[in-house]
Amino acid sequence: MPVAPPPLPLRLPLRGRENELARVLRALEFGVRGGCALVAVEGPPGSGKTRFLDECVTAAERLGYAARRPFPLSGPPGGSGPTEDEAADRPRLMVIDDAHFLGERASDALLARRDAQCGSKVVWLVARRRGTGSRSLDALVAGSIGHTERITLDALRAPASLQVAADILGVPPSPPLARVLDRAGGHPKLLVELVEGMREERTIRVGVQEAELVEERIPQRLRALLQTMLQEYPDQCRQLLRVAAVLGRESTVDALLPILHMSPSTLLLTLDRTFTTGVLTVDNARVGFTNELLWRLVVDSVPATLRQALRRQVAAARPGHPTGARPAVPAGPPDLNGQEYEIVRLVAEGLTNQQIGRRLEISPHTVNYHLKKLFRKVGVNSRIALLRAIRLEGLPR
Repeated sequence: MPVAPPPLPLRLPLRGRENELARVLRALEFGVRGGCALVAVEGPPGSGKTRFLDECVTAAERLGYAARRPFPLSGPPGGSGPTEDEAADRPRLMVIDDAHFLGERASDALLARRDAQCGSKVVWLVARRRGTGSRSLDALVAGSIGHTERITLDALRAPASLQVAADILGVPPSPPLARVLDRAGGHPKLLVELVEGMREERTIRVGVQEAELVEERIPQRLRALLQTMLQEYPDQCRQLLRVAAVLGRESTVDALLPILHMSPSTLLLTLDRTFTTGVLTVDNARVGFTNELLWRLVVDSVPATLRQALRRQVAAARPGHPTGARPAVPAGPPDLNGQEYEIVRLVAEGLTNQQIGRRLEISPHTVNYHLKKLFRKVGVNSRIALLRAIRLEGLPR
């Protein structure tokens, strides 16, 4: 029998960062022994840098540190004299979060203070977005005074992601729900917003022993989050993301260049800037989205008429296509919903309707209904033709 979901804890446990915390503890212990240390934490937006810093501060206070957060940057490099904690010879933790927002002058002041105050029992903890910030901040992060730890917060592994979901829901997710959550690719912010959004819209049923998937639908709060994220990016990055998404979860530089009307050097610079957002990965000549959920959200942010126009433009730009001819079938992935994508994947595994139904916890008749809809949507009349069409259009598998 369903039970009311528990309220979200004020502070979720930190999951999947045990190795990173162990490295911070090494730096803190070095400071307790009388040394000076720097811990630089980097990651894309939504990777949990602030939450990680909170855990580091808690660990430092357990070791007797006096934490100064936020660290004041005004005043002379030497400071205005020792505080009561410093006079008591306690180890000090200087915390700077969102350091990428510091201007050149503030970063210069921070670097000067670090050099002036980096005596005994001082640990600097600095967090910033990957690949961003001033030159002085780069110099600070690259510094090697005393003990140095450079930590990158990558995506969470699957076990940690499921733990985060269980922390929010109060019970573990069922296998079908776990497969939906896996599409967040271990992105901490996306994962939390996905689970919370599904709770709000009641597409998750929380039982006594596990949480079950009721309906697969992207929550509205996740779409709102993406719009906020996109507005923070420069115009060229936003354009690159939307065009790349319409072409598929993976695309090539050769396919992007004629659509974006950019020179190779301009596209290279835009790719570098977009890479820092953590949304795209760049591997040789291929560009891909870091997880399926982000890709689907960006695709959905583009009006359907513009998606079709972009796909026709891509097809027309292909070698051998007659100039001015309108392609009969638009290029790019068809607009499928989450359950349709899951059915296509299971068809590709060679499963029967009955096996697919058991996997998705729906009836074989419902599977057959969705397959017929898929055939009509893609314009085919068999499973083999469906897989061939989707493979040719670059749909992720």
